[in-house]
Amino acid sequence: MEQQRRAVHNGWYHETQSSQQGHLPPAPHAAQVDDRFLLGLDTQLDPTLRQLFGEHSGLLHASRACYDALFPEKVALSRTATLSIYDRLSSALTVAQVTGVQPLCSHYAARLAPLSSPDASRESNIRQTHITQFSRLLATHPTLITPQMLKQLADIGLSTQDIVTFTQLIGFVSYQARVLAVLGALRGRIAAVLPGFPAPESCVQHGFSLTSRQWQARLPEVDLTCASKQQLDVLDLIAPEARSSSFYRLLVQDAPCLSEFSAVFNHVMQARAQKKATWRELAAVATSRLNGCVYCAAIHGRFYLEAGGDEGKIEWLFSESNAVERRTAHRSTDAYNEDKVTPEYVLLQVTTALTQTPERFNADELHALSDAGYSAAQSLDILLTSALFAWSNRLIQTLGDATAR
Repeated sequence: MEQQRRAVHNGWYHETQSSQQGHLPPAPHAAQVDDRFLLGLDTQLDPTLRQLFGEHSGLLHASRACYDALFPEKVALSRTATLSIYDRLSSALTVAQVTGVQPLCSHYAARLAPLSSPDASRESNIRQTHITQFSRLLATHPTLITPQMLKQLADIGLSTQDIVTFTQLIGFVSYQARVLAVLGALRGRIAAVLPGFPAPESCVQHGFSLTSRQWQARLPEVDLTCASKQQLDVLDLIAPEARSSSFYRLLVQDAPCLSEFSAVFNHVMQARAQKKATWRELAAVATSRLNGCVYCAAIHGRFYLEAGGDEGKIEWLFSESNAVERRTAHRSTDAYNEDKVTPEYVLLQVTTALTQTPERFNADELHALSDAGYSAAQSLDILLTSALFAWSNRLIQTLGDATAR
């Protein structure tokens, strides 16, 4: 097959195929891939790019471990763990369909296909309806999740542990979809958009500022005097202050998922021995702004300034009249060719594309980052950070409330 390769700055490559035949795993075998996180798409990268991606081996290991924790072959159900493998995979498919990332849809559909659906009782139908609606809403509009919706999940039989696991699952698949979108762009593929796929709607939220906020769980936290050894070990491994954190005491309801989420977070945000880098922190702020997460935007806005960032850019991002999402929602292919486009503006454009339209994310975004002066490693940092906050924001927004100290 004839290939044309165009090298761009700092190691990005844009490959186009003369054939229209794609390289996605055939749908019947989509569930059988060895790597159920990347779905084997990394094997199709140019060797240079594959090596760059491979430098994040710790991140990939933790991501695969989290997938295994959320989607095992069998789930041991109990009084506190009622989410069946059918519940989990059907919810994952709902989230994948919302993102429009086709390899992910194929994978979860293939895993779900051989399973028996729940019984057709009224109670079962109500449960499945609530689970599906919640999955779709959190995947699309995290700002709309309310405490009453969590109560409704409890009313259909989900335990606190179930709700934590369920939220982790939706966040994880949102993250996975965007990592796969980045892989697709690295492979130079033109985004394939599902027919009739709806245009994204922005998450509306107000009150963005650098003010320090306190997060309080909406659900019962683990009582440390009754916690299991595994739960205590995970808390102690995560951070010295984890035992006193409402966030961690709630998420440790599902200790394996919390452990892997924390590992993923640390691998992304502390890559290459730089605990705070302006490009990573700005990507975190921009993504949090788009997702409507006031708490995360404030924390990483302060980190951005501590790393030497421009306070004016944070003020612009947080201003009520800004709406970065409106400026970029109708991007044209020439959006990056405007005069006086700054590197930070390009970063905001690219993170908006990945956050709002992962199914359309393509090599143009990679070229834009490179042309703006970001190295290949920095560009990948930016994209992985934005993908991570698709997960982190949803945990923060769904499971608790942030109030000014």
